[in-house]
Amino acid sequence: MPRTAPRARSTDRRFYGVVEALVVENQGDDEGRVKVRFPWFDGGSTVTEWCRVSQLYAGGGYGSLFVPEVGDEVLVAFVHGDMRFPIVLGGLYNGVDKPPTAPTGGRDQKIIRTKAGHEVLFDDAAKLIRITTADGGDVTVTATGEIRLKARKVTVEADAIDLGGGATQAAVLGDALKAAFDAHTHTSATAGAPTSPPVLPLPGSALSAKVKVE
Repeated sequence: MPRTAPRARSTDRRFYGVVEALVVENQGDDEGRVKVRFPWFDGGSTVTEWCRVSQLYAGGGYGSLFVPEVGDEVLVAFVHGDMRFPIVLGGLYNGVDKPPTAPTGGRDQKIIRTKAGHEVLFDDAAKLIRITTADGGDVTVTATGEIRLKARKVTVEADAIDLGGGATQAAVLGDALKAAFDAHTHTSATAGAPTSPPVLPLPGSALSAKVKVE
């Protein structure tokens, strides 16, 4: 019957220090743990039980959660040197698995990118923060002044909304406003007898133009 842990399980031996390992399983555990194997031990045939993964912030129902992917190289230590209790300290880049940034970008760029391609970028050189989805959509913050969004409810939903530079905004409801304007009548002195619409209705070009916002 194959063993599921190094021989130190059944001895009083201790291993003090850290070792490299490869993740072989990360599904089916509700504590964010993984199983690893040690390429340097028993030819890599030994697979551990579930190993806890060190997180940036952890507590009951709150904190951060980054579970290594299968195949990732990780750094492992053992509680009090006991090989029965491995803990994954973090991931390691190597000659095959490279960082998600240019060779010199790491000095100015801090990145969190998922395996699927979702990304949060902090770029000190460009002075921006960018959130990018796997399909290419992104939100970029590059303000040098003030950005404040405060409301009970804010909903933005449209095929196209263009807020240009110089504190301008597009007339989003231009077509609907023009139709209402053209149909507008003025009540005459005689009850129930409307006058005709304005002789020169507001042109669509005026409604679609950008206007200054004070």
